[in-house]
Amino acid sequence: MQEKKLFVRKELGDNVKKVKPEYNLDEYFKNAHKELTLQQNKRDQIITIYLAIFSFLIPFALSLESIDWLYKGLIFIAVGVIGMLFAFIVVRYRVYKEIYWLCCQTLTVLNNYNEEDLKKDVVQEIFYQCLDKKGKKYVKTSKKSNAKKFDNLAFIKRNLFSSETIHFTIEAFIASAITGFGVGLICPVATLYAVLIGAVLGLIIFVLLHVQYFSHLKKVYNVLIDGLDSSFNWTFSKAWFLHFYVD
Repeated sequence: MQEKKLFVRKELGDNVKKVKPEYNLDEYFKNAHKELTLQQNKRDQIITIYLAIFSFLIPFALSLESIDWLYKGLIFIAVGVIGMLFAFIVVRYRVYKEIYWLCCQTLTVLNNYNEEDLKKDVVQEIFYQCLDKKGKKYVKTSKKSNAKKFDNLAFIKRNLFSSETIHFTIEAFIASAITGFGVGLICPVATLYAVLIGAVLGLIIFVLLHVQYFSHLKKVYNVLIDGLDSSFNWTFSKAWFLHFYVD
């Protein structure tokens, strides 16, 4: 048998680094802003695709007189599950859009610093300052214990009527309503109880999707509450336009 060759790492010395590194912050900003816009476009495409699936499959299922209502209900549930999966993708795009916006703010501030000083600690500190500037209005400090707590109500109220949240709400409403309606169709109980079960389930799904949405968005600012390195790294690891430094 041929012996497998191990990968050998090469240690790089300081002599191979530039004495004065050159960072094109304007170009980084343009790319970050472009990616921010792209997240929004991806979200719109996901919602458009789902609306197309919804507008085709649901009328198609209702128009088929040859199949039982049980199978029609299963089609409704399948379309609803697809909508929930799309909702998770939209949440991911929303989180990245929030972080890329923080990237743009950070890169703007970094223009005030010398290029040779743009080390890891400087970049991360400026990123934290931008994070704190935007998120501190959601942080409450207890007068008794001096413990920090996230103001969920203020956070939800601040973001509830944003275009991103409204887009998500529309998609989540369709997905939860269709799923609830499908479950109501296949329930082997009286019509009134089937309608009630479907409505309650749809409402639960709608609420849980929004819990998922706001909890993931809130996670971006967790470091302001717990001060943990892992919380900061969770957010900063996604701000990959800021990982240009060499230490």
